[in-house]
Amino acid sequence: MPLTVKPSDIFGSVYIQISKSDAHRALIASSLAKEPSIIKPWIDNVGVDIEVTKEAISNFADLEVFDDGLKVTPKSEYKKELTIDVKESGTSLRLLIPIMSALGIDCTFIGSKKLFSRPMDIYKNIWKEQGLKFSISKSSLKVSGQLKSGEFKINGNVSSQFVSGLLFALPLLNGNSKIIIDGELQSAPYVMMTLKTLRSANIEISKKDINIIEVYGDQEYSPIDYEIESDWSHAAFFAAAGALGGEVTLYGLNKYSIQGDREILNILKFMGASIVYNEDNSITIKKNTRLNALDIDVGNIPDLAPIIVTLACTAKGTTKLYNASRLRYKESDRINDLKDSFSRIGAKIKVTKDEIFVEGVEKLKGGKTTSHNDHRIAMALSVASIVSNDSITIDDAESINKSSFSFIEQFRSIGANISL
Repeated sequence: MPLTVKPSDIFGSVYIQISKSDAHRALIASSLAKEPSIIKPWIDNVGVDIEVTKEAISNFADLEVFDDGLKVTPKSEYKKELTIDVKESGTSLRLLIPIMSALGIDCTFIGSKKLFSRPMDIYKNIWKEQGLKFSISKSSLKVSGQLKSGEFKINGNVSSQFVSGLLFALPLLNGNSKIIIDGELQSAPYVMMTLKTLRSANIEISKKDINIIEVYGDQEYSPIDYEIESDWSHAAFFAAAGALGGEVTLYGLNKYSIQGDREILNILKFMGASIVYNEDNSITIKKNTRLNALDIDVGNIPDLAPIIVTLACTAKGTTKLYNASRLRYKESDRINDLKDSFSRIGAKIKVTKDEIFVEGVEKLKGGKTTSHNDHRIAMALSVASIVSNDSITIDDAESINKSSFSFIEQFRSIGANISL
């Protein structure tokens, strides 16, 4: 689906959708309880990834949408052999793998070929050490056997999703376990989000050390009455639009959230945008003058990298994104693909193995480009139209549906001139 966005002035307000990361975690925790849980608010247009997790947990629970909520009622029995289509959702896959083995379910995951090329060696090695089956091909992954408690060593520079997956699974096992993280944990805020969800389900976990997490076994998940936060990752695109093109007010966000992508406000502030915290708890982002370049560590905020590149394209000076190696294993190789996608529309970008350098220009030229089927690159390119001399056409904008069915509608509502 090609999408064309013309240069536009931006003004308006947006109520930010629920957090994809928080919703994944709430769905999983509620499905593991013994009694019904309530998740609010709930909408059906968050994106394909959440539908994947929702469909997966329907194997363990009955789901009922009511008003603005979702009731999750765990089933007393479930199948011991399942096939789950995770499509392109790496979060769904990595969170669900250890849960299936903790429950003793033989599970075959199918989905995008790109998904199964992403790093899985951490789980593969653990399953091999325990004598369990972990078989991965270009288009599927199969696990079977009963996961056992023990010590689990995780390389911290790959993905926090491995830690989060184990944190959900290990409380279900007989005996205590320990997760030992080798090196600095990347995307640590996502593990904090997992711990927050687990606490809401009365799961006890002890974090003795920055690199050691002790998980008590033989626990039962309590039902949760859970309020999902709005999504700072999604909000970043609209915040950037305000900083580049006029003024945008964001509603529904928790300014004290532990979501790592809340960092977008600090980035915008230091680049020179105006940030105003309003009395009604909304946040207004205004354009001042041309933004300034920054050096930005994206190790804990990899999902912000595409929109940071958008901001950097016309900032004064050269912006450096570093600790970016994990971007190569997202929905696309985001280091090379960001360079390709934005270079096509006039950006000056150079990359190394784990860095991105963006030299700001006065204006992008616009033209035809591609998102490489990466939803965050597609949305970042759409926002880049604000600082372009000509329209930007993205040839595969359907990728946006991975995380949001409402982005185009909301971007239009604040002034974007979009045609499909």
